[in-house]
Amino acid sequence: MTNILKYAMMTMALGFTSAQAGELSGRGKEVQKIYVSGKVTDAQTGRPVQGVKVAAGAWSSLTDENGRYKVRVPSYMVQLTLSSEGYLQRIVPLQGDSVKEVSVYSDAFLTLKGEDAFTNTQAVSLDDVLGERWGSDVRTATRSAVGGEGSNMFIRGYNSLNVNAQPLIVVDGTIWDTSTLVETVHDGFYENPLAFIDVNDIESVQVIKDATSLYGSKGANGVILVSTKRGRSITTRIAADLSFGFQQAPKAMRVMGSDAYRTYLSEMLKGSGQSGKWATLFDGYLGMNPAAADYSTYHQHNDWTDNVTRNGNMQHYGINVQGGDDIAKYSISLSYDGQKGVVEETDFSRLNARINSDVFLTKTLTLATDVYFTNLNYTLRDDGVNKTTSPRYLALVKAPFLVGYSYTDDGTQLTNTLNDVDDLGVSNPLALLANAENTNKQYRFGVSLAPKWDITDNWSVEGRFSYSFNNSKSHYFSPMVGVSPQVVGNQVWENTVKDQTVTQNNLFGEAKVSYHKLIHNDHFVDAFVGYRIMNSSFKSVYEDGHNTGNDKVSNMNNSLSYRTVDGLNTDWSSVALYAQGKYTYQERYTLWAAVSMDASSRFGKDAPGSFRMCGGTWGTFPSVGGSWLVTNERFMRPLAFVDRLNLRASFGITGNDNIDGMYGYSYLSGVNYLGSAVGLKLANLANSALKWETTRKWNVGVDLAFLNDRLGISVDYYQHRTKDLLTWKQADTETGLEDFLQNGGELSNKGIEIAFSAKVLDTKPFKWNTEIGIARYRNEITALPDGDYTTEILGGEVLTSVGRPAGVFYGYEAHGVYATEAEARVAGLRMQNEDASYSTFHAGDVRFADLHADGVLDDKDKTVIGDPNPDFTGSWGNRFTMGRFALDLLCTFKCGGDIYNYQRQTLESMSGTFNQTQAVMNRWRYEGQVTDMPKAVYGDPMGNSRFSSRWIEDGSFFKLKDVRLSYRWPINNIYIQGVTFWAGASNLLTLTKYLGPDPDVSMQSGVLYQGIDNGLLSHGRSYQIGVKLNL
Repeated sequence: MTNILKYAMMTMALGFTSAQAGELSGRGKEVQKIYVSGKVTDAQTGRPVQGVKVAAGAWSSLTDENGRYKVRVPSYMVQLTLSSEGYLQRIVPLQGDSVKEVSVYSDAFLTLKGEDAFTNTQAVSLDDVLGERWGSDVRTATRSAVGGEGSNMFIRGYNSLNVNAQPLIVVDGTIWDTSTLVETVHDGFYENPLAFIDVNDIESVQVIKDATSLYGSKGANGVILVSTKRGRSITTRIAADLSFGFQQAPKAMRVMGSDAYRTYLSEMLKGSGQSGKWATLFDGYLGMNPAAADYSTYHQHNDWTDNVTRNGNMQHYGINVQGGDDIAKYSISLSYDGQKGVVEETDFSRLNARINSDVFLTKTLTLATDVYFTNLNYTLRDDGVNKTTSPRYLALVKAPFLVGYSYTDDGTQLTNTLNDVDDLGVSNPLALLANAENTNKQYRFGVSLAPKWDITDNWSVEGRFSYSFNNSKSHYFSPMVGVSPQVVGNQVWENTVKDQTVTQNNLFGEAKVSYHKLIHNDHFVDAFVGYRIMNSSFKSVYEDGHNTGNDKVSNMNNSLSYRTVDGLNTDWSSVALYAQGKYTYQERYTLWAAVSMDASSRFGKDAPGSFRMCGGTWGTFPSVGGSWLVTNERFMRPLAFVDRLNLRASFGITGNDNIDGMYGYSYLSGVNYLGSAVGLKLANLANSALKWETTRKWNVGVDLAFLNDRLGISVDYYQHRTKDLLTWKQADTETGLEDFLQNGGELSNKGIEIAFSAKVLDTKPFKWNTEIGIARYRNEITALPDGDYTTEILGGEVLTSVGRPAGVFYGYEAHGVYATEAEARVAGLRMQNEDASYSTFHAGDVRFADLHADGVLDDKDKTVIGDPNPDFTGSWGNRFTMGRFALDLLCTFKCGGDIYNYQRQTLESMSGTFNQTQAVMNRWRYEGQVTDMPKAVYGDPMGNSRFSSRWIEDGSFFKLKDVRLSYRWPINNIYIQGVTFWAGASNLLTLTKYLGPDPDVSMQSGVLYQGIDNGLLSHGRSYQIGVKLNL
């Protein structure tokens, strides 16, 4: 690597030296003036366009009424830049021509990734927009449809296994620390830092995918650069936008109705071994005597999902004011978002304020200031597969012949008294909706100062100093009445209280010295060196307790049983020294090299591959790259149909330093003993050799434009190799710990990305442009320090194995059901019980594959049964314009990528008295019946519902994700300078074979948790109308 850096620096030095020599030899000679002339026409009509600015370096001219121009060009200039209001900017190669005829396109062909992507939208957070429009750059998977919870994002596959694999977020030059993105006290809810940004405040987004050495040990997972709106003109501009809409509840898995469930329940009770007890206790459940007093109680036809869900609504109000004068420019925005959730008693609101300003203190000194405040408020309920406190899941498993409220003693009138836990032990979802308390309140305040001093025309110094404060408070209360008690060991929890408070202070400082110069009109040098420092202080306090005595007491207090208190008070810091140099010759050839040296408090003092300096542990992260703009070569003149051909290549080393700040130390934590005593135990083993994960990235790419910029295509091929993976090592038994974190193991990741754009139709009344992005990656674990291992997640197993992709599912192969006893006897498959006896599979049992061929179903028969990594993913965007109307159609798709449908497993296990899906109605019942659904046996003694290929499904899909129709009303008076009306709809159509509610699913942000459906809330169809006023 040292040699690579030497060669890169030598190349830059030689370029600089030759440039200086050329400049000296050229002194004293008369500079010859070179001009280019031509005509600019409208690409659709062919008519001349007046007022187009044609720029060549520092010189420019405007086209006349005949579209004619004549502009002086520097001797080095090899391309012209054309721009005009109402038209797209266009860059055209000169290729030695002195006459250049050019056509320009209407701005109706604006890219779908431009500023328009962040206005007139239903999206609450940026990750929702990225998944729709940046399909070849960012792969997203929905966490939950709860407002602002967003999606997990992955750039170019996976470069990690056990720590954060999400991209680095940089907002207005400041790195946002997202390492504390963890689950809260509410099941299924995760805090999303991108929810602190109003999408309407965003001006642009840039996704960095290849070698990102400037971000050193933080850039291995890619970088997303977010720029918010700033004042660009001295003219005061006011934009007000408001929108309203509603969202339908997503489709739920179809469970059995009352009659089918009653039949199923009868089979379960008969096979329970307690038929006498059940028959007495549930006579009302199964009895058919209408004269019985409890007949009404046990003979309803209730859709519990309808009871707990509703149509939600949403509203947005925002205003942005931009303006200024010769001394200062500003952008001020204020917005409010409110949502009533599709689950009863849930909602979300956000208040956002931001002030960005740029003050010109002198001709050479400017000061940019950013101040923002965002407040988020959630009212939640537990979500996902939770058989005790999740209303949506309880609505699926609760007996459909019951209702949430009780009847009078004679069974004739329904009262307003909530029913308690039913005799089957299932909680009442309506009691949870009425009496549970689940709140989450967050706010973030930030301020940033960014001075810049232009010392000379070539030298400048700039800095950025930022401070932000995050606070999050969560309160949780699960009531006693109507909720099944939880038995944990020897403890009985009748109700539960949880409180959690998290605060984080972040300091960010950066200083940079830049140099840029054009030498002898041919050589351009751009270089900078910088220093970056970050410090975060994190504090969390967690408390829980149980058995308040009644549901009127829902706060944390000292009288609670089995009370536990936990918390964390830590900080971490990092420092980076970085430099980059770029050399460009005649706008054709570009070479660049960069290096970053990073130190972090998270790195151990004995980290291999590091060096010690100033009391810290440092790592080095270099990168090099180059490009060749081939169309600027004279030999390309015969290929007039090629408007752009650019070749790119890069190599770099980056890292992932997302290590919990405490993993490098040995420390003790509190432990509760039998609910009556508190002690200390060892919580972690120190590892002084702990370090960052190191990723080497290679990338080659080509950018092409054809047929007068009508068609465009970019293709990238990349290879990533990550070593020093952070993995878990089994600890010695005497420590009392299961494992501790260490570096070891390697992972390779390679893929291809294709982005295609086309101006399909360009007629006077109608225009159509389309953009398609497709991405494919393949990863493979190439080394592990302690061999293969599995991770148990929701009753399933995820295999981490050399030679396999990350996250593959490991279990039994299932091949239908034994239709007859004769089939089962021929197979002769048995399983060993806990008492060492054997049980034989019979007719109606699942036909599991005996891969070990020993007649016994055991762990030796497990194999890889699914791979959550997709074959390819992407997005397809279309914009149709006709006059002042514009229609955007945005689609997303995924081919391949298996899903472990855990929710379906629990709803088709047929092991207890919970309601099941309608597929269970096709269960095996008689000799010779051919079906894929096994027989229903209480307790599932043969393990027919064990983790197997029965629960692995193809997650391919094609979605019509977003439709938006807008109309621009060209009103112009002293009060209004234009109005845009728009209407939108989301999630209108999903084509998939997946049996769950939505194949676009992600349980958590970790790599090993992808492709697992835990039944979290999915997106339903939503509809919205809005208006934007330019005042």
